[in-house]
Amino acid sequence: MKKQNIFSIIHITIYLIYASCIVYFVTVRNFRSIIVSILSLIGIIILIILNKKYRHLFGNLLVNTLIIFIAISILGGTCFDFYRFNHFDDVLHITSGFIGCMVARILFYFSQNETDIPRKRIFFVIYMFMFSMGIASIWELIEFGLDRYLGFDCQAGGLTDTMFDILDCLIGSVIATIYYYFKIRKAENIKR
Repeated sequence: MKKQNIFSIIHITIYLIYASCIVYFVTVRNFRSIIVSILSLIGIIILIILNKKYRHLFGNLLVNTLIIFIAISILGGTCFDFYRFNHFDDVLHITSGFIGCMVARILFYFSQNETDIPRKRIFFVIYMFMFSMGIASIWELIEFGLDRYLGFDCQAGGLTDTMFDILDCLIGSVIATIYYYFKIRKAENIKR
């Protein structure tokens, strides 16, 4: 099966999941979840449209990883309250470390920087790590804003929750950075 078919199946599946959840939230009159689900779905559709319009600028793998991540965190975490389960939030934040590194890699290559020189490879790894950790910091600020100004409960554990979230992202970022470092190194060895 072609990759494009797999990505189309993922998109259709996500749309069906969202539609089912929205219908469920309407029947149980959970208006907050209806609004959050619709806004999340709109964001996913915009992401997919932009990726197609700009010739897969973000890459299909990143876009599909993001839409699955968004669906799990918004529908599962926020709407169905999966955050109450131990380590659900940890898994999401570790995954966000990987996603941050994927975004950094795409931006790095989009700017047409090469990684074939060892010094540039080290810069790339540092850049990827710092980018991912910066995204984690911004995410925690967004959670703080949602709690403070919109009455959400994203940081239920307070400062301890925030620090563990950043630590989880650190773990994901380190693993992804090591993975990409060796992937680049292997590609260099193949070129020689």
